[in-house]
This record gives sequence, structure tokens and C-alpha cells, in this order.
Amino acid sequence: MSRESGPGTFAKLKIPLIALKILLSVLLFAYVIAKVSPRNVWSTMRAADPGLLVLAAGLFLLSSLIGSWLWARLLRAQGVTIPYPKAASYYFVGLFFNNFLPSNIGGDIARISDASKHAERVSSVFSATLMDRLIGVVAIGFLAVIASIAALHRVHLHALYAATFVVFLVAAALFASIFHRGVLEAFERPFRAIGARKAERAIGRLMDDLHGFRNQRGALAAAYVASTLVQISRIYVHDLVGLALGVRLSLTYYFLFVPILAALISLPISLNGIGVREGAAVVLFQMAGLTREQAFSIPFLTYVISVLISLLGGLIFISRTPRRAIGKRIERRA
Repeated sequence: MSRESGPGTFAKLKIPLIALKILLSVLLFAYVIAKVSPRNVWSTMRAADPGLLVLAAGLFLLSSLIGSWLWARLLRAQGVTIPYPKAASYYFVGLFFNNFLPSNIGGDIARISDASKHAERVSSVFSATLMDRLIGVVAIGFLAVIASIAALHRVHLHALYAATFVVFLVAAALFASIFHRGVLEAFERPFRAIGARKAERAIGRLMDDLHGFRNQRGALAAAYVASTLVQISRIYVHDLVGLALGVRLSLTYYFLFVPILAALISLPISLNGIGVREGAAVVLFQMAGLTREQAFSIPFLTYVISVLISLLGGLIFISRTPRRAIGKRIERRA
């Protein structure tokens, strides 16, 4: 296959792959709904306490504001200084695209594109965003490991606990690798081996930027604390939704199950985790004594809350369009 045919082949496969993900999501969601009884699910959700749901939405909004501060802090550590309100607006636009694009990284691409306008190099923004993701995995992985130890004698899922521990160790090892430039070179070697010099240089710049975080330990420590707050907040959102539905469940289960659900929905096999999230939740939360309807409703309502909050990003994005059009008109007249 020639080099020129690569992008064209990928473009041809992209639409069928998206269609396959949508089909899988619809089938999985329909299967789960059929198993839990739509009438009982509606009865469970209809009885939810609206005050607690509003509180859950407020907590999700707060966690997103903390997340946007965390991302802005990592950008600043890479020399990309963006006023917090503007960084927050980019972050919320990213949340919007994460929920409304058929890709798990669509939101990251959107905020990288926006923030790159303030940077000399795109790799600086990319590395900060990648570090944001990595620190998030380390933080939620550590919380899951602690929860696994606490739940060890309640729920005997030793294979699950082992997998959680392995994921945490891998994420921690990747995080530690930024302090060793020699280790990061491993990511450049495959491109060097095939003679892709342009890609090798781009990856090299990214690895240099990541390695630059070794001198920003204060920023990394602040980012880890902020990320931990974000992850704990998101777990408590699930707890508040559960309380709104009349579910009284030990927080240990949420600290164990929510990270697992987060890992599963991040897999690029469905449309934004729809179907996978609900199916896995039914299996997991039933182990904690919940009914199928309750197990389905908690993550589903939490997802609905996240979508509603992310609509703020959609409004921000729409409001920017007229300003861009006006700016282009002014440039043409000048």
C-alpha cells in the first residue's frame, strides 16, 4: 500500500466504524432495557428527589470548573498562559463535544485546537492535555485500589481487583516515565525505524514537552490534588443520584464501581459508552444488592446530568460563531 492511500483508506473506514459503534450502542442499550423492564425503570426515575438531582448537577458543574482550572494550570506549566475564564470556556466546549461527537477524544481535539491559538507550539498544548488525562487515570486508579482493599471481604471479585491494580500500576509507571527522557525515547523509535522522520520529530517535540514537567513538580502536585477532587466529586455525584432514587449504598461500592465504569466507557467500542455503561452497571451494582432498575438508573441519570451540564459548552461554542463571522468580515474589509 502506498503512503498516499493510507489517509484515504482511513477516511473510507471511518464512517463504517462510526456506524458500527452506533449500532452496537443501540443494540446493547435495547438489550439492557429489555432486561430491566422500561416500565419499572420509569417508575424508579419518576420517584427521584429533584432537589438531590439538582445538588448532583451542581456538584458535577463544580467538578468541571475544578477540572478546567487543572487543565489551565498544566498549560501554564508548559508556557501557555490562558486567562481562566477563557480556559474554562474551552474546557466546557470540550465536554460538549465529548458527549455529542462519536469519538472518545473529540472533546480533547476541540480544546487542543482552541488553546493552540495561544501557544507557539501545538505540542505544548497536546502534552498538557495528555498529562491532564494521565493524572486523571492515576488519581481514579488509586481511589479504586483503596476501595478494592476496603471491599475485599464484601465482594469477592479478585480478578477485578487485580485488573484495577494493574491499570493503576501501568498509569503510575507512565506518569513516572516523564522524569526519564531515555524511557520516553521508546515512543519515538517505531517512527524512526520506518523512516517517518516528520512523525518522529513531532513525537520527539511532544516527548520533550512531557519531560519538561520534571521541573514543574509543584504544578504536578497541584494537578494531582485537583484531579483527585474531580474524581471524588464525580463519584459523589453517583451517590447523590442514588440517594435521589432512594438507594442507600456504602460509598465503598461507588469508589470501586465508578472507576470501572469509567474505564469501560473509555473503550472505543460504542457511542460515548451508551449501552456499555448501563449493561456493566447492572452487573456490578446488582452485586451490591440493588435491583436491576436501580442499577440501571444511577449511571444513566448521572450521564444525563453530565450531558445537561455539557450543554453549557454547546452554548459557548454557538455564541462564538457570530463573533468569528464578524471578525472575518472586519479582516476582509481591512
